[in-house]
Amino acid sequence: MSDDGHDRAEVEEAFRRYFLTGIAGEDWIAWSQLFTDDAVYHDHFWGTFHGPSEIQRFLEGTMSFASHVYSVLVWYVIDGDRIVYEVRNRADHLEPGEPPIEFPSLQVIEYAGGGRWSSEEDWWTVQDMKRFNQRYAAACQAHGPEHEPRLSRLDWGPWVDWARPAPGDRPTPSWYGRDDVTPITRLSDMTFGARAS
Repeated sequence: MSDDGHDRAEVEEAFRRYFLTGIAGEDWIAWSQLFTDDAVYHDHFWGTFHGPSEIQRFLEGTMSFASHVYSVLVWYVIDGDRIVYEVRNRADHLEPGEPPIEFPSLQVIEYAGGGRWSSEEDWWTVQDMKRFNQRYAAACQAHGPEHEPRLSRLDWGPWVDWARPAPGDRPTPSWYGRDDVTPITRLSDMTFGARAS
């Protein structure tokens, strides 16, 4: 261990597991267990969530509503126990050959050791998300409502080779087909965690 935190190789290995389990693999149950019992997860729009149970509920609720969205890793930086990374929140265009529809977000996570994380902060711009939703809604309208919901994940980008599912994997999000997951469509649906005042 260095003065700046855990060994870099350990942090890198833990980050790869974190990304491949949740963001690429969409197993939000296993992913939430990668956070410590006292972890704090803060999304500047949705609010603050504590511990694996609330983190799982938040991710499964929001992601089950946005089934067409997946996140592609663009870059990441390791500084001691802290990792900052950017993803493109992406939806495959319904018109073959058209580029994906996407908006960026920035994440900051803190490594706690033992393969687990003590915190996460998510930052994205509401205006970017609104433009994303408008563009995707227009594409759906042009190609018919039968295209919703979609679980296609066709383009993991050219940036980070390891940060993608194995070739041939079919998306099987942990929320898929479960009656106990309530989609979160708006802030008023959020009945847990803490909202900014």
